[in-house]
Amino acid sequence: MDNNETAVSPRKDHIMIVDDDPITRRLMALHLSGPYEVAAAASGFEALELLRDDPLPDIILLDVIMPGIDGLEVCRRLRDNPRWADISVIFITILGDEFDEKKGLELGAVDYIAKPIKRDLLCLRVKNHLRLKRLQNDLHSMVARKSAELTNSLRQIEHKNLELNYLFESMSKIQASRDCYTAEHAMRVAVISVHIGRRLGVSEQELKILEQGCYVHDIGKVAIPDDVLLKPGRFDKQDRQIMEYHPLIGGQIFSRHFAESRMLNIILQHHERLDGSGYPHGLEEAAIDPLARIVMVADVYEALIARRPYKQPMKRDKALTIINNDAERGMFDDSVVDCLIQETVDWDPLTVIFDSSIPYQDVLEKFRQKTYFREPLSEFFNYRYLIFLDDRRLLIPTDTHYHLIRLDFSGLKMVNQRLGYIKTDQIIDTIGIQTNMLVETCRGQKKLGESELMFFRKGAGYLIYSHAAENILESLMNDCRWLVEELCEEYGITPLMSLMKFDKGQDLAMALESLYN
Repeated sequence: MDNNETAVSPRKDHIMIVDDDPITRRLMALHLSGPYEVAAAASGFEALELLRDDPLPDIILLDVIMPGIDGLEVCRRLRDNPRWADISVIFITILGDEFDEKKGLELGAVDYIAKPIKRDLLCLRVKNHLRLKRLQNDLHSMVARKSAELTNSLRQIEHKNLELNYLFESMSKIQASRDCYTAEHAMRVAVISVHIGRRLGVSEQELKILEQGCYVHDIGKVAIPDDVLLKPGRFDKQDRQIMEYHPLIGGQIFSRHFAESRMLNIILQHHERLDGSGYPHGLEEAAIDPLARIVMVADVYEALIARRPYKQPMKRDKALTIINNDAERGMFDDSVVDCLIQETVDWDPLTVIFDSSIPYQDVLEKFRQKTYFREPLSEFFNYRYLIFLDDRRLLIPTDTHYHLIRLDFSGLKMVNQRLGYIKTDQIIDTIGIQTNMLVETCRGQKKLGESELMFFRKGAGYLIYSHAAENILESLMNDCRWLVEELCEEYGITPLMSLMKFDKGQDLAMALESLYN
């Protein structure tokens, strides 16, 4: 390089912090100022004034409750201004405050974080959303670029098909970079749907539309917050409501850059039902695209028979019984269900495996599998992580037996009534943190491997898994009992601890059922 030339440093991502609390502003700025350029505003008005100048921030961390104009109004003004509309907004809320997450998401926020701010959680959320923003920008640019190329090449049908295949392969990789299960699900749904469509006599041209529509039918999930998309347990009402936005989000992403209406119908309608009980629009039979009728059946079947971190796979016969029952209730097309039954007599869709060619995908997926099972707003792993490790044979084999210790609490209902749910949760979290410290101390002192002694959250209680020596476990249990009884006594909570021993090779899921029943 010439001595007169100056190396250009890569542009740092820009973060704006908007919070009327100076301590919170300084704390978040301290956490983020290393890898990012950080600007701060003490009010909504000051933030809007700063946004008049370049460069614009990539993400705004926006407090909800502020004097003057609150965070919701600031977000609304951002979305109404074309210059600011693409800035990602993460709301900052106080845990326990009345904040309408649905309203915030409808205004265009991408996520929300509860105070008090946890450094690791803040940095990870910002990093993930910056990465997602880049992927979405790449996707929009890619779709726009390819659409323009295809418009100029309409006379070359074969060339158009090749370009489309490349486009949807890229979309699949984007899905896979967020969640491999979603990418594999899309691939299997595509293969199942094509099998059904071919048996129904669908034309080759429509089969191609059907296949490509299936590859992107869940593309809207790239915008669903991690706390919902990667939740290890069952969805509550709010989780379900947020997840049900994904067809609308996918339709919005797709409709801006591609004009194939039948593919768009697959994205929008694959969760509709013929009797009007589906979502997002509650469409009935006559209004649902015939290709979407195929996809809705394939989608449900794959979801039932596939293994997921939070559930075991269902046998073919049981899955088909469920789908048949739904067809009898008017939810599915009988002819589509009949074709599914015939196609799966000698063919198993689970033989279709997603094989990523991205070199770093395995590292991302292993990390995702681990964080998938971490309870929101805590450092505890959900007990389903133990089942997942056992299912994948990632636990160290035990030559003799293993133990499960159950820790539950009696009297929580009265404590909830006296102190409130938030305070009660804080008490249970404190007990868990202190007990987990005992477990980690024991593991370190006895030089045990991580999978030899593990601590998990289960509902309002906790679970310890171990195949350490019995004398080590008895000592640990005594220490835990002493600690927990001391912590519980102040609040009138009665701890309930029980230990069960299981023989080598005994199924872990069955062992947990014995422990809790």
